Amino acid sequence: MNQMATPKFGVGAPLRRKEDLPLITGEGIYTGDYQPERCLHSFVLRSAMAHAKITIANAGEVRAMDGVRTVLTGADVAGKSMPTRAILKQIDGSNFNLPTQPLLCSDTVRYVGDAIAFVVADTLQGARDAAEMLEVDYDPLDVVVEMEDALAPDAVKVWPEFGTNVAFTFGHGDAEKTDAAFANAAKTVSIDLVNNRIVANYMELRGCVAEFDSASDRFKLTLGTQGGHGMRDVLCQILGLEAEKVQVVTPEVGGGFGTKIFCYREYPLAMLAAQALADLHQHCVADGMAVAVVDQLEVIEVEEEDRARSPVPPGAARV
Repeated sequence: MNQMATPKFGVGAPLRRKEDLPLITGEGIYTGDYQPERCLHSFVLRSAMAHAKITIANAGEVRAMDGVRTVLTGADVAGKSMPTRAILKQIDGSNFNLPTQPLLCSDTVRYVGDAIAFVVADTLQGARDAAEMLEVDYDPLDVVVEMEDALAPDAVKVWPEFGTNVAFTFGHGDAEKTDAAFANAAKTVSIDLVNNRIVANYMELRGCVAEFDSASDRFKLTLGTQGGHGMRDVLCQILGLEAEKVQVVTPEVGGGFGTKIFCYREYPLAMLAAQALADLHQHCVADGMAVAVVDQLEVIEVEEEDRARSPVPPGAARV
């Protein structure tokens, strides 16, 4: 039998890893290791209620506290919002219901943890303390907790302008033939599947360091991300900047599991604060979750003698 040696380069060739030594010897450089001179710190005040009207009465007083550099509220970032890059289509071809997600809530919060204010101070503890001094007046609104309850006609609407809590209705295939197959099926099986919400528990929490160089009018954002170019493009879209005005630097990343692909509010907020203060470096932590899923699935089995007249191939399904 002829034996072929594995080529040095090509499919099946062993690849010697180069990145392991610093990581297993404690020499890896992560976002938290990057602490520029005169680094400031930030903290995001988040909603304690799931649904409420809000007002902040004393933002000016908190801005004047010792060690506090700035406090951003919804009024300070009005008109800036988080974009959605994945535009899905409804069954009828129209775009799905896409609400405007503000950088900071100015009048209504819609979930526990919704961002209300962005506080920058000399220390992280100072930023936390200042955030706790903000007097947020909550006027509670009705809430809906379970996904299936949110579909009820009388359920409170998270975004009332759409008149529904359904973001989009997706369909693929021939609906008429599928319905006919189910109507004529000898057997049908249905099941409800519930996948609970999950948290991506990576070892390195999300964080960022934002810098602004007034001489060149350019931003530098250092953070653990799963796509530097895509992150830069989203940030430019939010802040109305040209791509050459933003540099995204990704050091070592201590786990991501998909969560660090996305752009979070803290990133553009840190950049805005850096520009306002002319020389801000930002560190912040706040995590996202994977969505919970409830599936209702039906399948049919077509009897052997019925397959010739079946309008669809055996194994039709609808969700």
